[in-house]
Amino acid sequence: MKIYRKSNVAQGVPIVPMLDILTILLIFFIVHTEFKHQVNVLQLTLPQTHHLSGKKGDDTLTLLEMGREGELALGGEKMTRDELRGALSELMRTAPQSRIQVAAADGVPLGDLVEVLDTITEVGIPVEQVPLRINYAAQP
Repeated sequence: MKIYRKSNVAQGVPIVPMLDILTILLIFFIVHTEFKHQVNVLQLTLPQTHHLSGKKGDDTLTLLEMGREGELALGGEKMTRDELRGALSELMRTAPQSRIQVAAADGVPLGDLVEVLDTITEVGIPVEQVPLRINYAAQP
């Protein structure tokens, strides 16, 4: 009678397939990792307009002032956003040689500034010709 015996097979962890899997995982994590770089922010104190001296500007320049709370003034006359489009159209009709300069107070939301620039563009004034002063400090 023949008796079959099992041969002793070394029981262990297969290393080669595990190394393949670890290599693939390593490549995956290297490719998908975002390396963050430290960003240094410069603390600058820029001069305000009331610190600068000079002569009065051009008479054809009309100042459009923007306040923190959304108030607007075109040439010193206060108005709402709805009135701004009509006032700009009237200004361009009566004095086409006049130019607009936007002066935004410190803390004006960027969305408000973009809306005003969109209104200026809708009237027909190219935004490239509109000087813009941000952090405008009114003279005391």
